[in-house]
Formats: sequence, C-alpha cells, structure tokens
Amino acid sequence: MKSGQKGSWSKSLCFRIKPDRSNTKEFLVKRNKPSWLAYLSTIAFGFALNASSLYAGEVRLAAAASLKDALEHLKPAIKKLHPGTTVVVTTGASGMLQQQIVNGAPIDVFISAAKKPMDGLGQSKLLTEGSRKILLKNELVLIAPEKSKLKAITDLKDKDIKRIGVGEPRSVPAGDYALQTLTHYELNTILAPKFVYAKDVRQVLSYVERDEVDAGFVYASDALTSKAGTIKVVTKAPYESHEPIVYEIAAVVQKDKTRDADIQKVMAYLEGQEAMKVWQKFGFLDAGVKTASKDTGRAPL
Repeated sequence: MKSGQKGSWSKSLCFRIKPDRSNTKEFLVKRNKPSWLAYLSTIAFGFALNASSLYAGEVRLAAAASLKDALEHLKPAIKKLHPGTTVVVTTGASGMLQQQIVNGAPIDVFISAAKKPMDGLGQSKLLTEGSRKILLKNELVLIAPEKSKLKAITDLKDKDIKRIGVGEPRSVPAGDYALQTLTHYELNTILAPKFVYAKDVRQVLSYVERDEVDAGFVYASDALTSKAGTIKVVTKAPYESHEPIVYEIAAVVQKDKTRDADIQKVMAYLEGQEAMKVWQKFGFLDAGVKTASKDTGRAPL
C-alpha cells in the first residue's frame, strides 16, 4: 500500500467483514444488545462517581431537635479546625430521623435524644460497629407562660390548666419522658384530654412562648433558648420520675468509605472537651454528670 492510502485500507477492511444478515432482526438484536448494556453501565458508573464527588468532604449529621442551636454554633469551629470538611445538619424528632435513616436517607452521623431510636438502628445493622457512645445528658422541665401562676406538676390537674404541650411520644423522646413523669404522679390518664401534641420539643416551646398552651414539657436546654419574657420554668421533673435523659451519638453504616476520615474527625470533635464547653453553654450536661432532684414536683432550676 502506498503512503497516504491508510484510510482506503481501513475502509476496504470494513467492507470485507460481512456477517450473515439473512435474519436481519436477529442480527440487530445481537449487534445492539452489548452496546446498550455498555451504555447503561457507563451511566450507572457516572452516577456513582457524581454521588461520591457530590458528598466529598461533606458529613451529613442528623440530630435531635433540642441540639439545633448548639450545633449551629459548633459548625464554624469544625470548619476552622478541618477546612476541607463541611457539616450539613438536619434536626428533628429522634424517632422520625431514625425512620428516615432506615428508609435510606443519606445520613453519616446520628445523635438521638433517647436510646430507643439508636436501639432500632442497631437492630437493623445500620450503625457502624463500636461507634455508639453516650454524648450528653439533659433534664426535663415543666414550663408555662411568663405570667402563669402554675407552681408544680401536680397543679396541672387544676381546671384553669386546659392545654398542655407534649411532644408526640411515639417519635419525640421529650414527649415520652413527659408521659413517664405524669405516670409517676398518676396523672397521665386524668390529663390526657388536655394534651396538645407537637412534632418535636421545639414546637412545644413555641406553643408556650406564643401562649397557645397553658404549660408544656421541654428539656432544660430548650428553656434556655426561649425568647426573653415569654416563659418561666415552673419545676424540674424529678430524676426518678423518668428514664435517664441521654443523648447518644453513632456513625451510620456507609457503602462509600471515601469519607470515613471526615466522619471520624467530626465525631471526635463533637465528643471532645472543646465541644463540651459549647454543649454546656447551651444547657446540656456532661455524660458523666449525675442528675438528681427530690421527688416533690417543685424542684426549681
């Protein structure tokens, strides 16, 4: 072949390879099927790469609603300490967040305001082995509008108290703790018609701040975030009236292991001493602190 005729040789070669096309339909199927499989495989691989790059350096944290303010304060500190890591926070009722994780929500770290949601994820094999720890503690308080004359938990049965804000107990740990406390005082059944259920503990706080209910049960940390002049803390629920209020933290099992280092950095910071100073500033207690109050129903903060 002469110089400059490479293209002609290629062309002639193409015409020499002639498969039997007597069954045109069968030929097209056999010819096209591998191409479509390769095409779909390429798309799937591309999506996987895009998902991996989309979350690169990002740690997605789902946490109990009561942690919202503290976490917003902690995010810049984490960013400063680990410039390549961004924390994306979602807050809500612990039980609701648990269900979202079970249903496949893209969450890396979970902080629950009770053990039950963590137990559920553990039973579903969705927690990274060895990552579950007790992070914080809290206390349950009864609050009322600023001008309320309410003085004790037992006063909730008075006829002047018509509406009591309580977190939905099936998904809101604070609501569950509240019902445990009222059961301790044998008031749960009597007061049930007065309950106004909320989607999370912050909504209970909002109800009381807006004077939409006569009283409500929230965490001590939530009471600290209330708007000035809107509420008062009536009393603290005695520690023996409900299960210990503990916040647990754990890493959620991930198929993509490329962000494990970022996840571990964020968890280590949240569990560390610098973060503890912030947690305490927002009313949370160190996991090692013992909480106690006399069973009087009148244990003010």
